[in-house]
Amino acid sequence: MIKKKISVIFSFYNEESNILSSIKKVSDVLDKIKEIDYELIYVDDCSTDTSLEILKKERIDNKKIKIITLSRRFGHMPGIMAGLKHCKSDAAIYTDIDLQDPPELMKEMIDFWIKENYEVVFTTRKNIKASLPMKILSKIGYSILEKVTYINITKDSGDFRLIGKKVINEYVKFREINPFFRFLVDFIGFKKKQILYERDVRIHGKTNFTFYKIFHQFFEISMIPFSDFPIRVSLIFGLTSFFICTFILIRTGFLYFTGTDAISSTSIFGAILLFGGIQSLTLGILSVYVGAILKETKKRPLYIVENNYGFEEIDS
Repeated sequence: MIKKKISVIFSFYNEESNILSSIKKVSDVLDKIKEIDYELIYVDDCSTDTSLEILKKERIDNKKIKIITLSRRFGHMPGIMAGLKHCKSDAAIYTDIDLQDPPELMKEMIDFWIKENYEVVFTTRKNIKASLPMKILSKIGYSILEKVTYINITKDSGDFRLIGKKVINEYVKFREINPFFRFLVDFIGFKKKQILYERDVRIHGKTNFTFYKIFHQFFEISMIPFSDFPIRVSLIFGLTSFFICTFILIRTGFLYFTGTDAISSTSIFGAILLFGGIQSLTLGILSVYVGAILKETKKRPLYIVENNYGFEEIDS
């Protein structure tokens, strides 16, 4: 029997404390699945610690380990794209290297893919183990995205998912500067299966996500590429301010020509401030979209590979 092949992809930066545990835990799970062969693709986003040295040492005795090093820091999503472009397997699973997403779920994901022909098997966290502010931000963010984007978004679903060859082939065609993995996979479609699970706490190291990165990911990576709703809202604001200001001007003119002695300037100043505020907001929204368009039109490469280990020569 010809075995199907799975690529497990990790995109990481400075994760020396998680390298060995990720190799062991994922290998332990996949070695027990007799229907498949597998490879572990590590995309090093120009780490400054000893992550690469550890991987190269482990690869001496474990040829299932393959390594891609990027020439500088390009980010999480370009790393995923690099891994998927280099993999030649029948399916791929992306998971974070800290293994907060339990590798044991990979057996269930692979079963759904092989036995029931699902092209996408995605996971959804039942309970988010995070601080209260993060939970509130997550809830608000998903609520907004569910209403304003043109794809079906499953709340609390992350990048930990299996995608089949059809989805891989479509995903690597995208040339967006921010190829948001989970959203683009949802955009591509095909037959999907959901798995609910409890996410573990991070054991080693610390997360590289900050509040700034979260807001950046929400606006520039999640909302702007998948919705024109903010521009439509700015149009509504503009029309509203126009009608309010017009009403105030007509009222002021009427009072002046009817001989009213004292015309309050408060309403006029209020209208000026309102109109100026809406203008600033609208310009801010447009500037974000113009910035996104500028980045897209440059057509710069999404990532640059410095070295790879275990692959044939591949055009990145």
